[in-house]
Amino acid sequence: IFKKINKIPDEYSFENTFQLEKEMVEGNGTGYREFLVPGVAAMAIMQGGIFGVVFSLIRFKTGGVLRRLKATPIGPSHFLVGQISTRLIVTVLQTYVLLLVGLFVLGASVGNGSFINWVDITILALFGGALFNAMGLAVSGWANTEDVAAPVANIIALPMMFLSGVFFPLSILPGWLAKISEYFPLTYLADGMRRITVEGASVFSLGSDLIGLAVWTVIIFLLATRMFKWE
Repeated sequence: IFKKINKIPDEYSFENTFQLEKEMVEGNGTGYREFLVPGVAAMAIMQGGIFGVVFSLIRFKTGGVLRRLKATPIGPSHFLVGQISTRLIVTVLQTYVLLLVGLFVLGASVGNGSFINWVDITILALFGGALFNAMGLAVSGWANTEDVAAPVANIIALPMMFLSGVFFPLSILPGWLAKISEYFPLTYLADGMRRITVEGASVFSLGSDLIGLAVWTVIIFLLATRMFKWE
């Protein structure tokens, strides 16, 4: 009646302005658990590499262990490679435990359940472990005491922990900050871990994530070699 009295054309009526339709959408079965679990696994690799190495090497230094090793024929690069190699075993086992907890306790998916996916996870964990163990060696080589090493390690680790897409996607950050965070080493590791566990991707198909980890590893290892001191 109102339309007839006011002579409102039909094309301006409310029912012709909006139209609602129902559509069934199929998801890929992923949720926040699938997003969180690989991110936490990547963060654990970072924390184990940085903090585990830093405090162990500081104790070696203050206890005179490194001074005695200096008298042997080994050089800094040999010592650093040996330290990283032994700690990579712990890194891989730690990653397995966290992902299995996510799988059986939280119900998160881990790849397609094949053996190949676990091989890919192992390779990526070794890449990440080498990078962050070298980072811990660089910090411990520069710092002389735990009082100095602890805040430096936290200054490095905390921004990556919250800005590398571990707990939430980078898309919610301001544009300029998200752009910077894309180049953090933990971002490459978390993205790669997530692509393997959620999408079932091969480690060799990660592309930029793998290249980013490799570049950071070379830079940090060279830095650790130059900063390493026996005393």
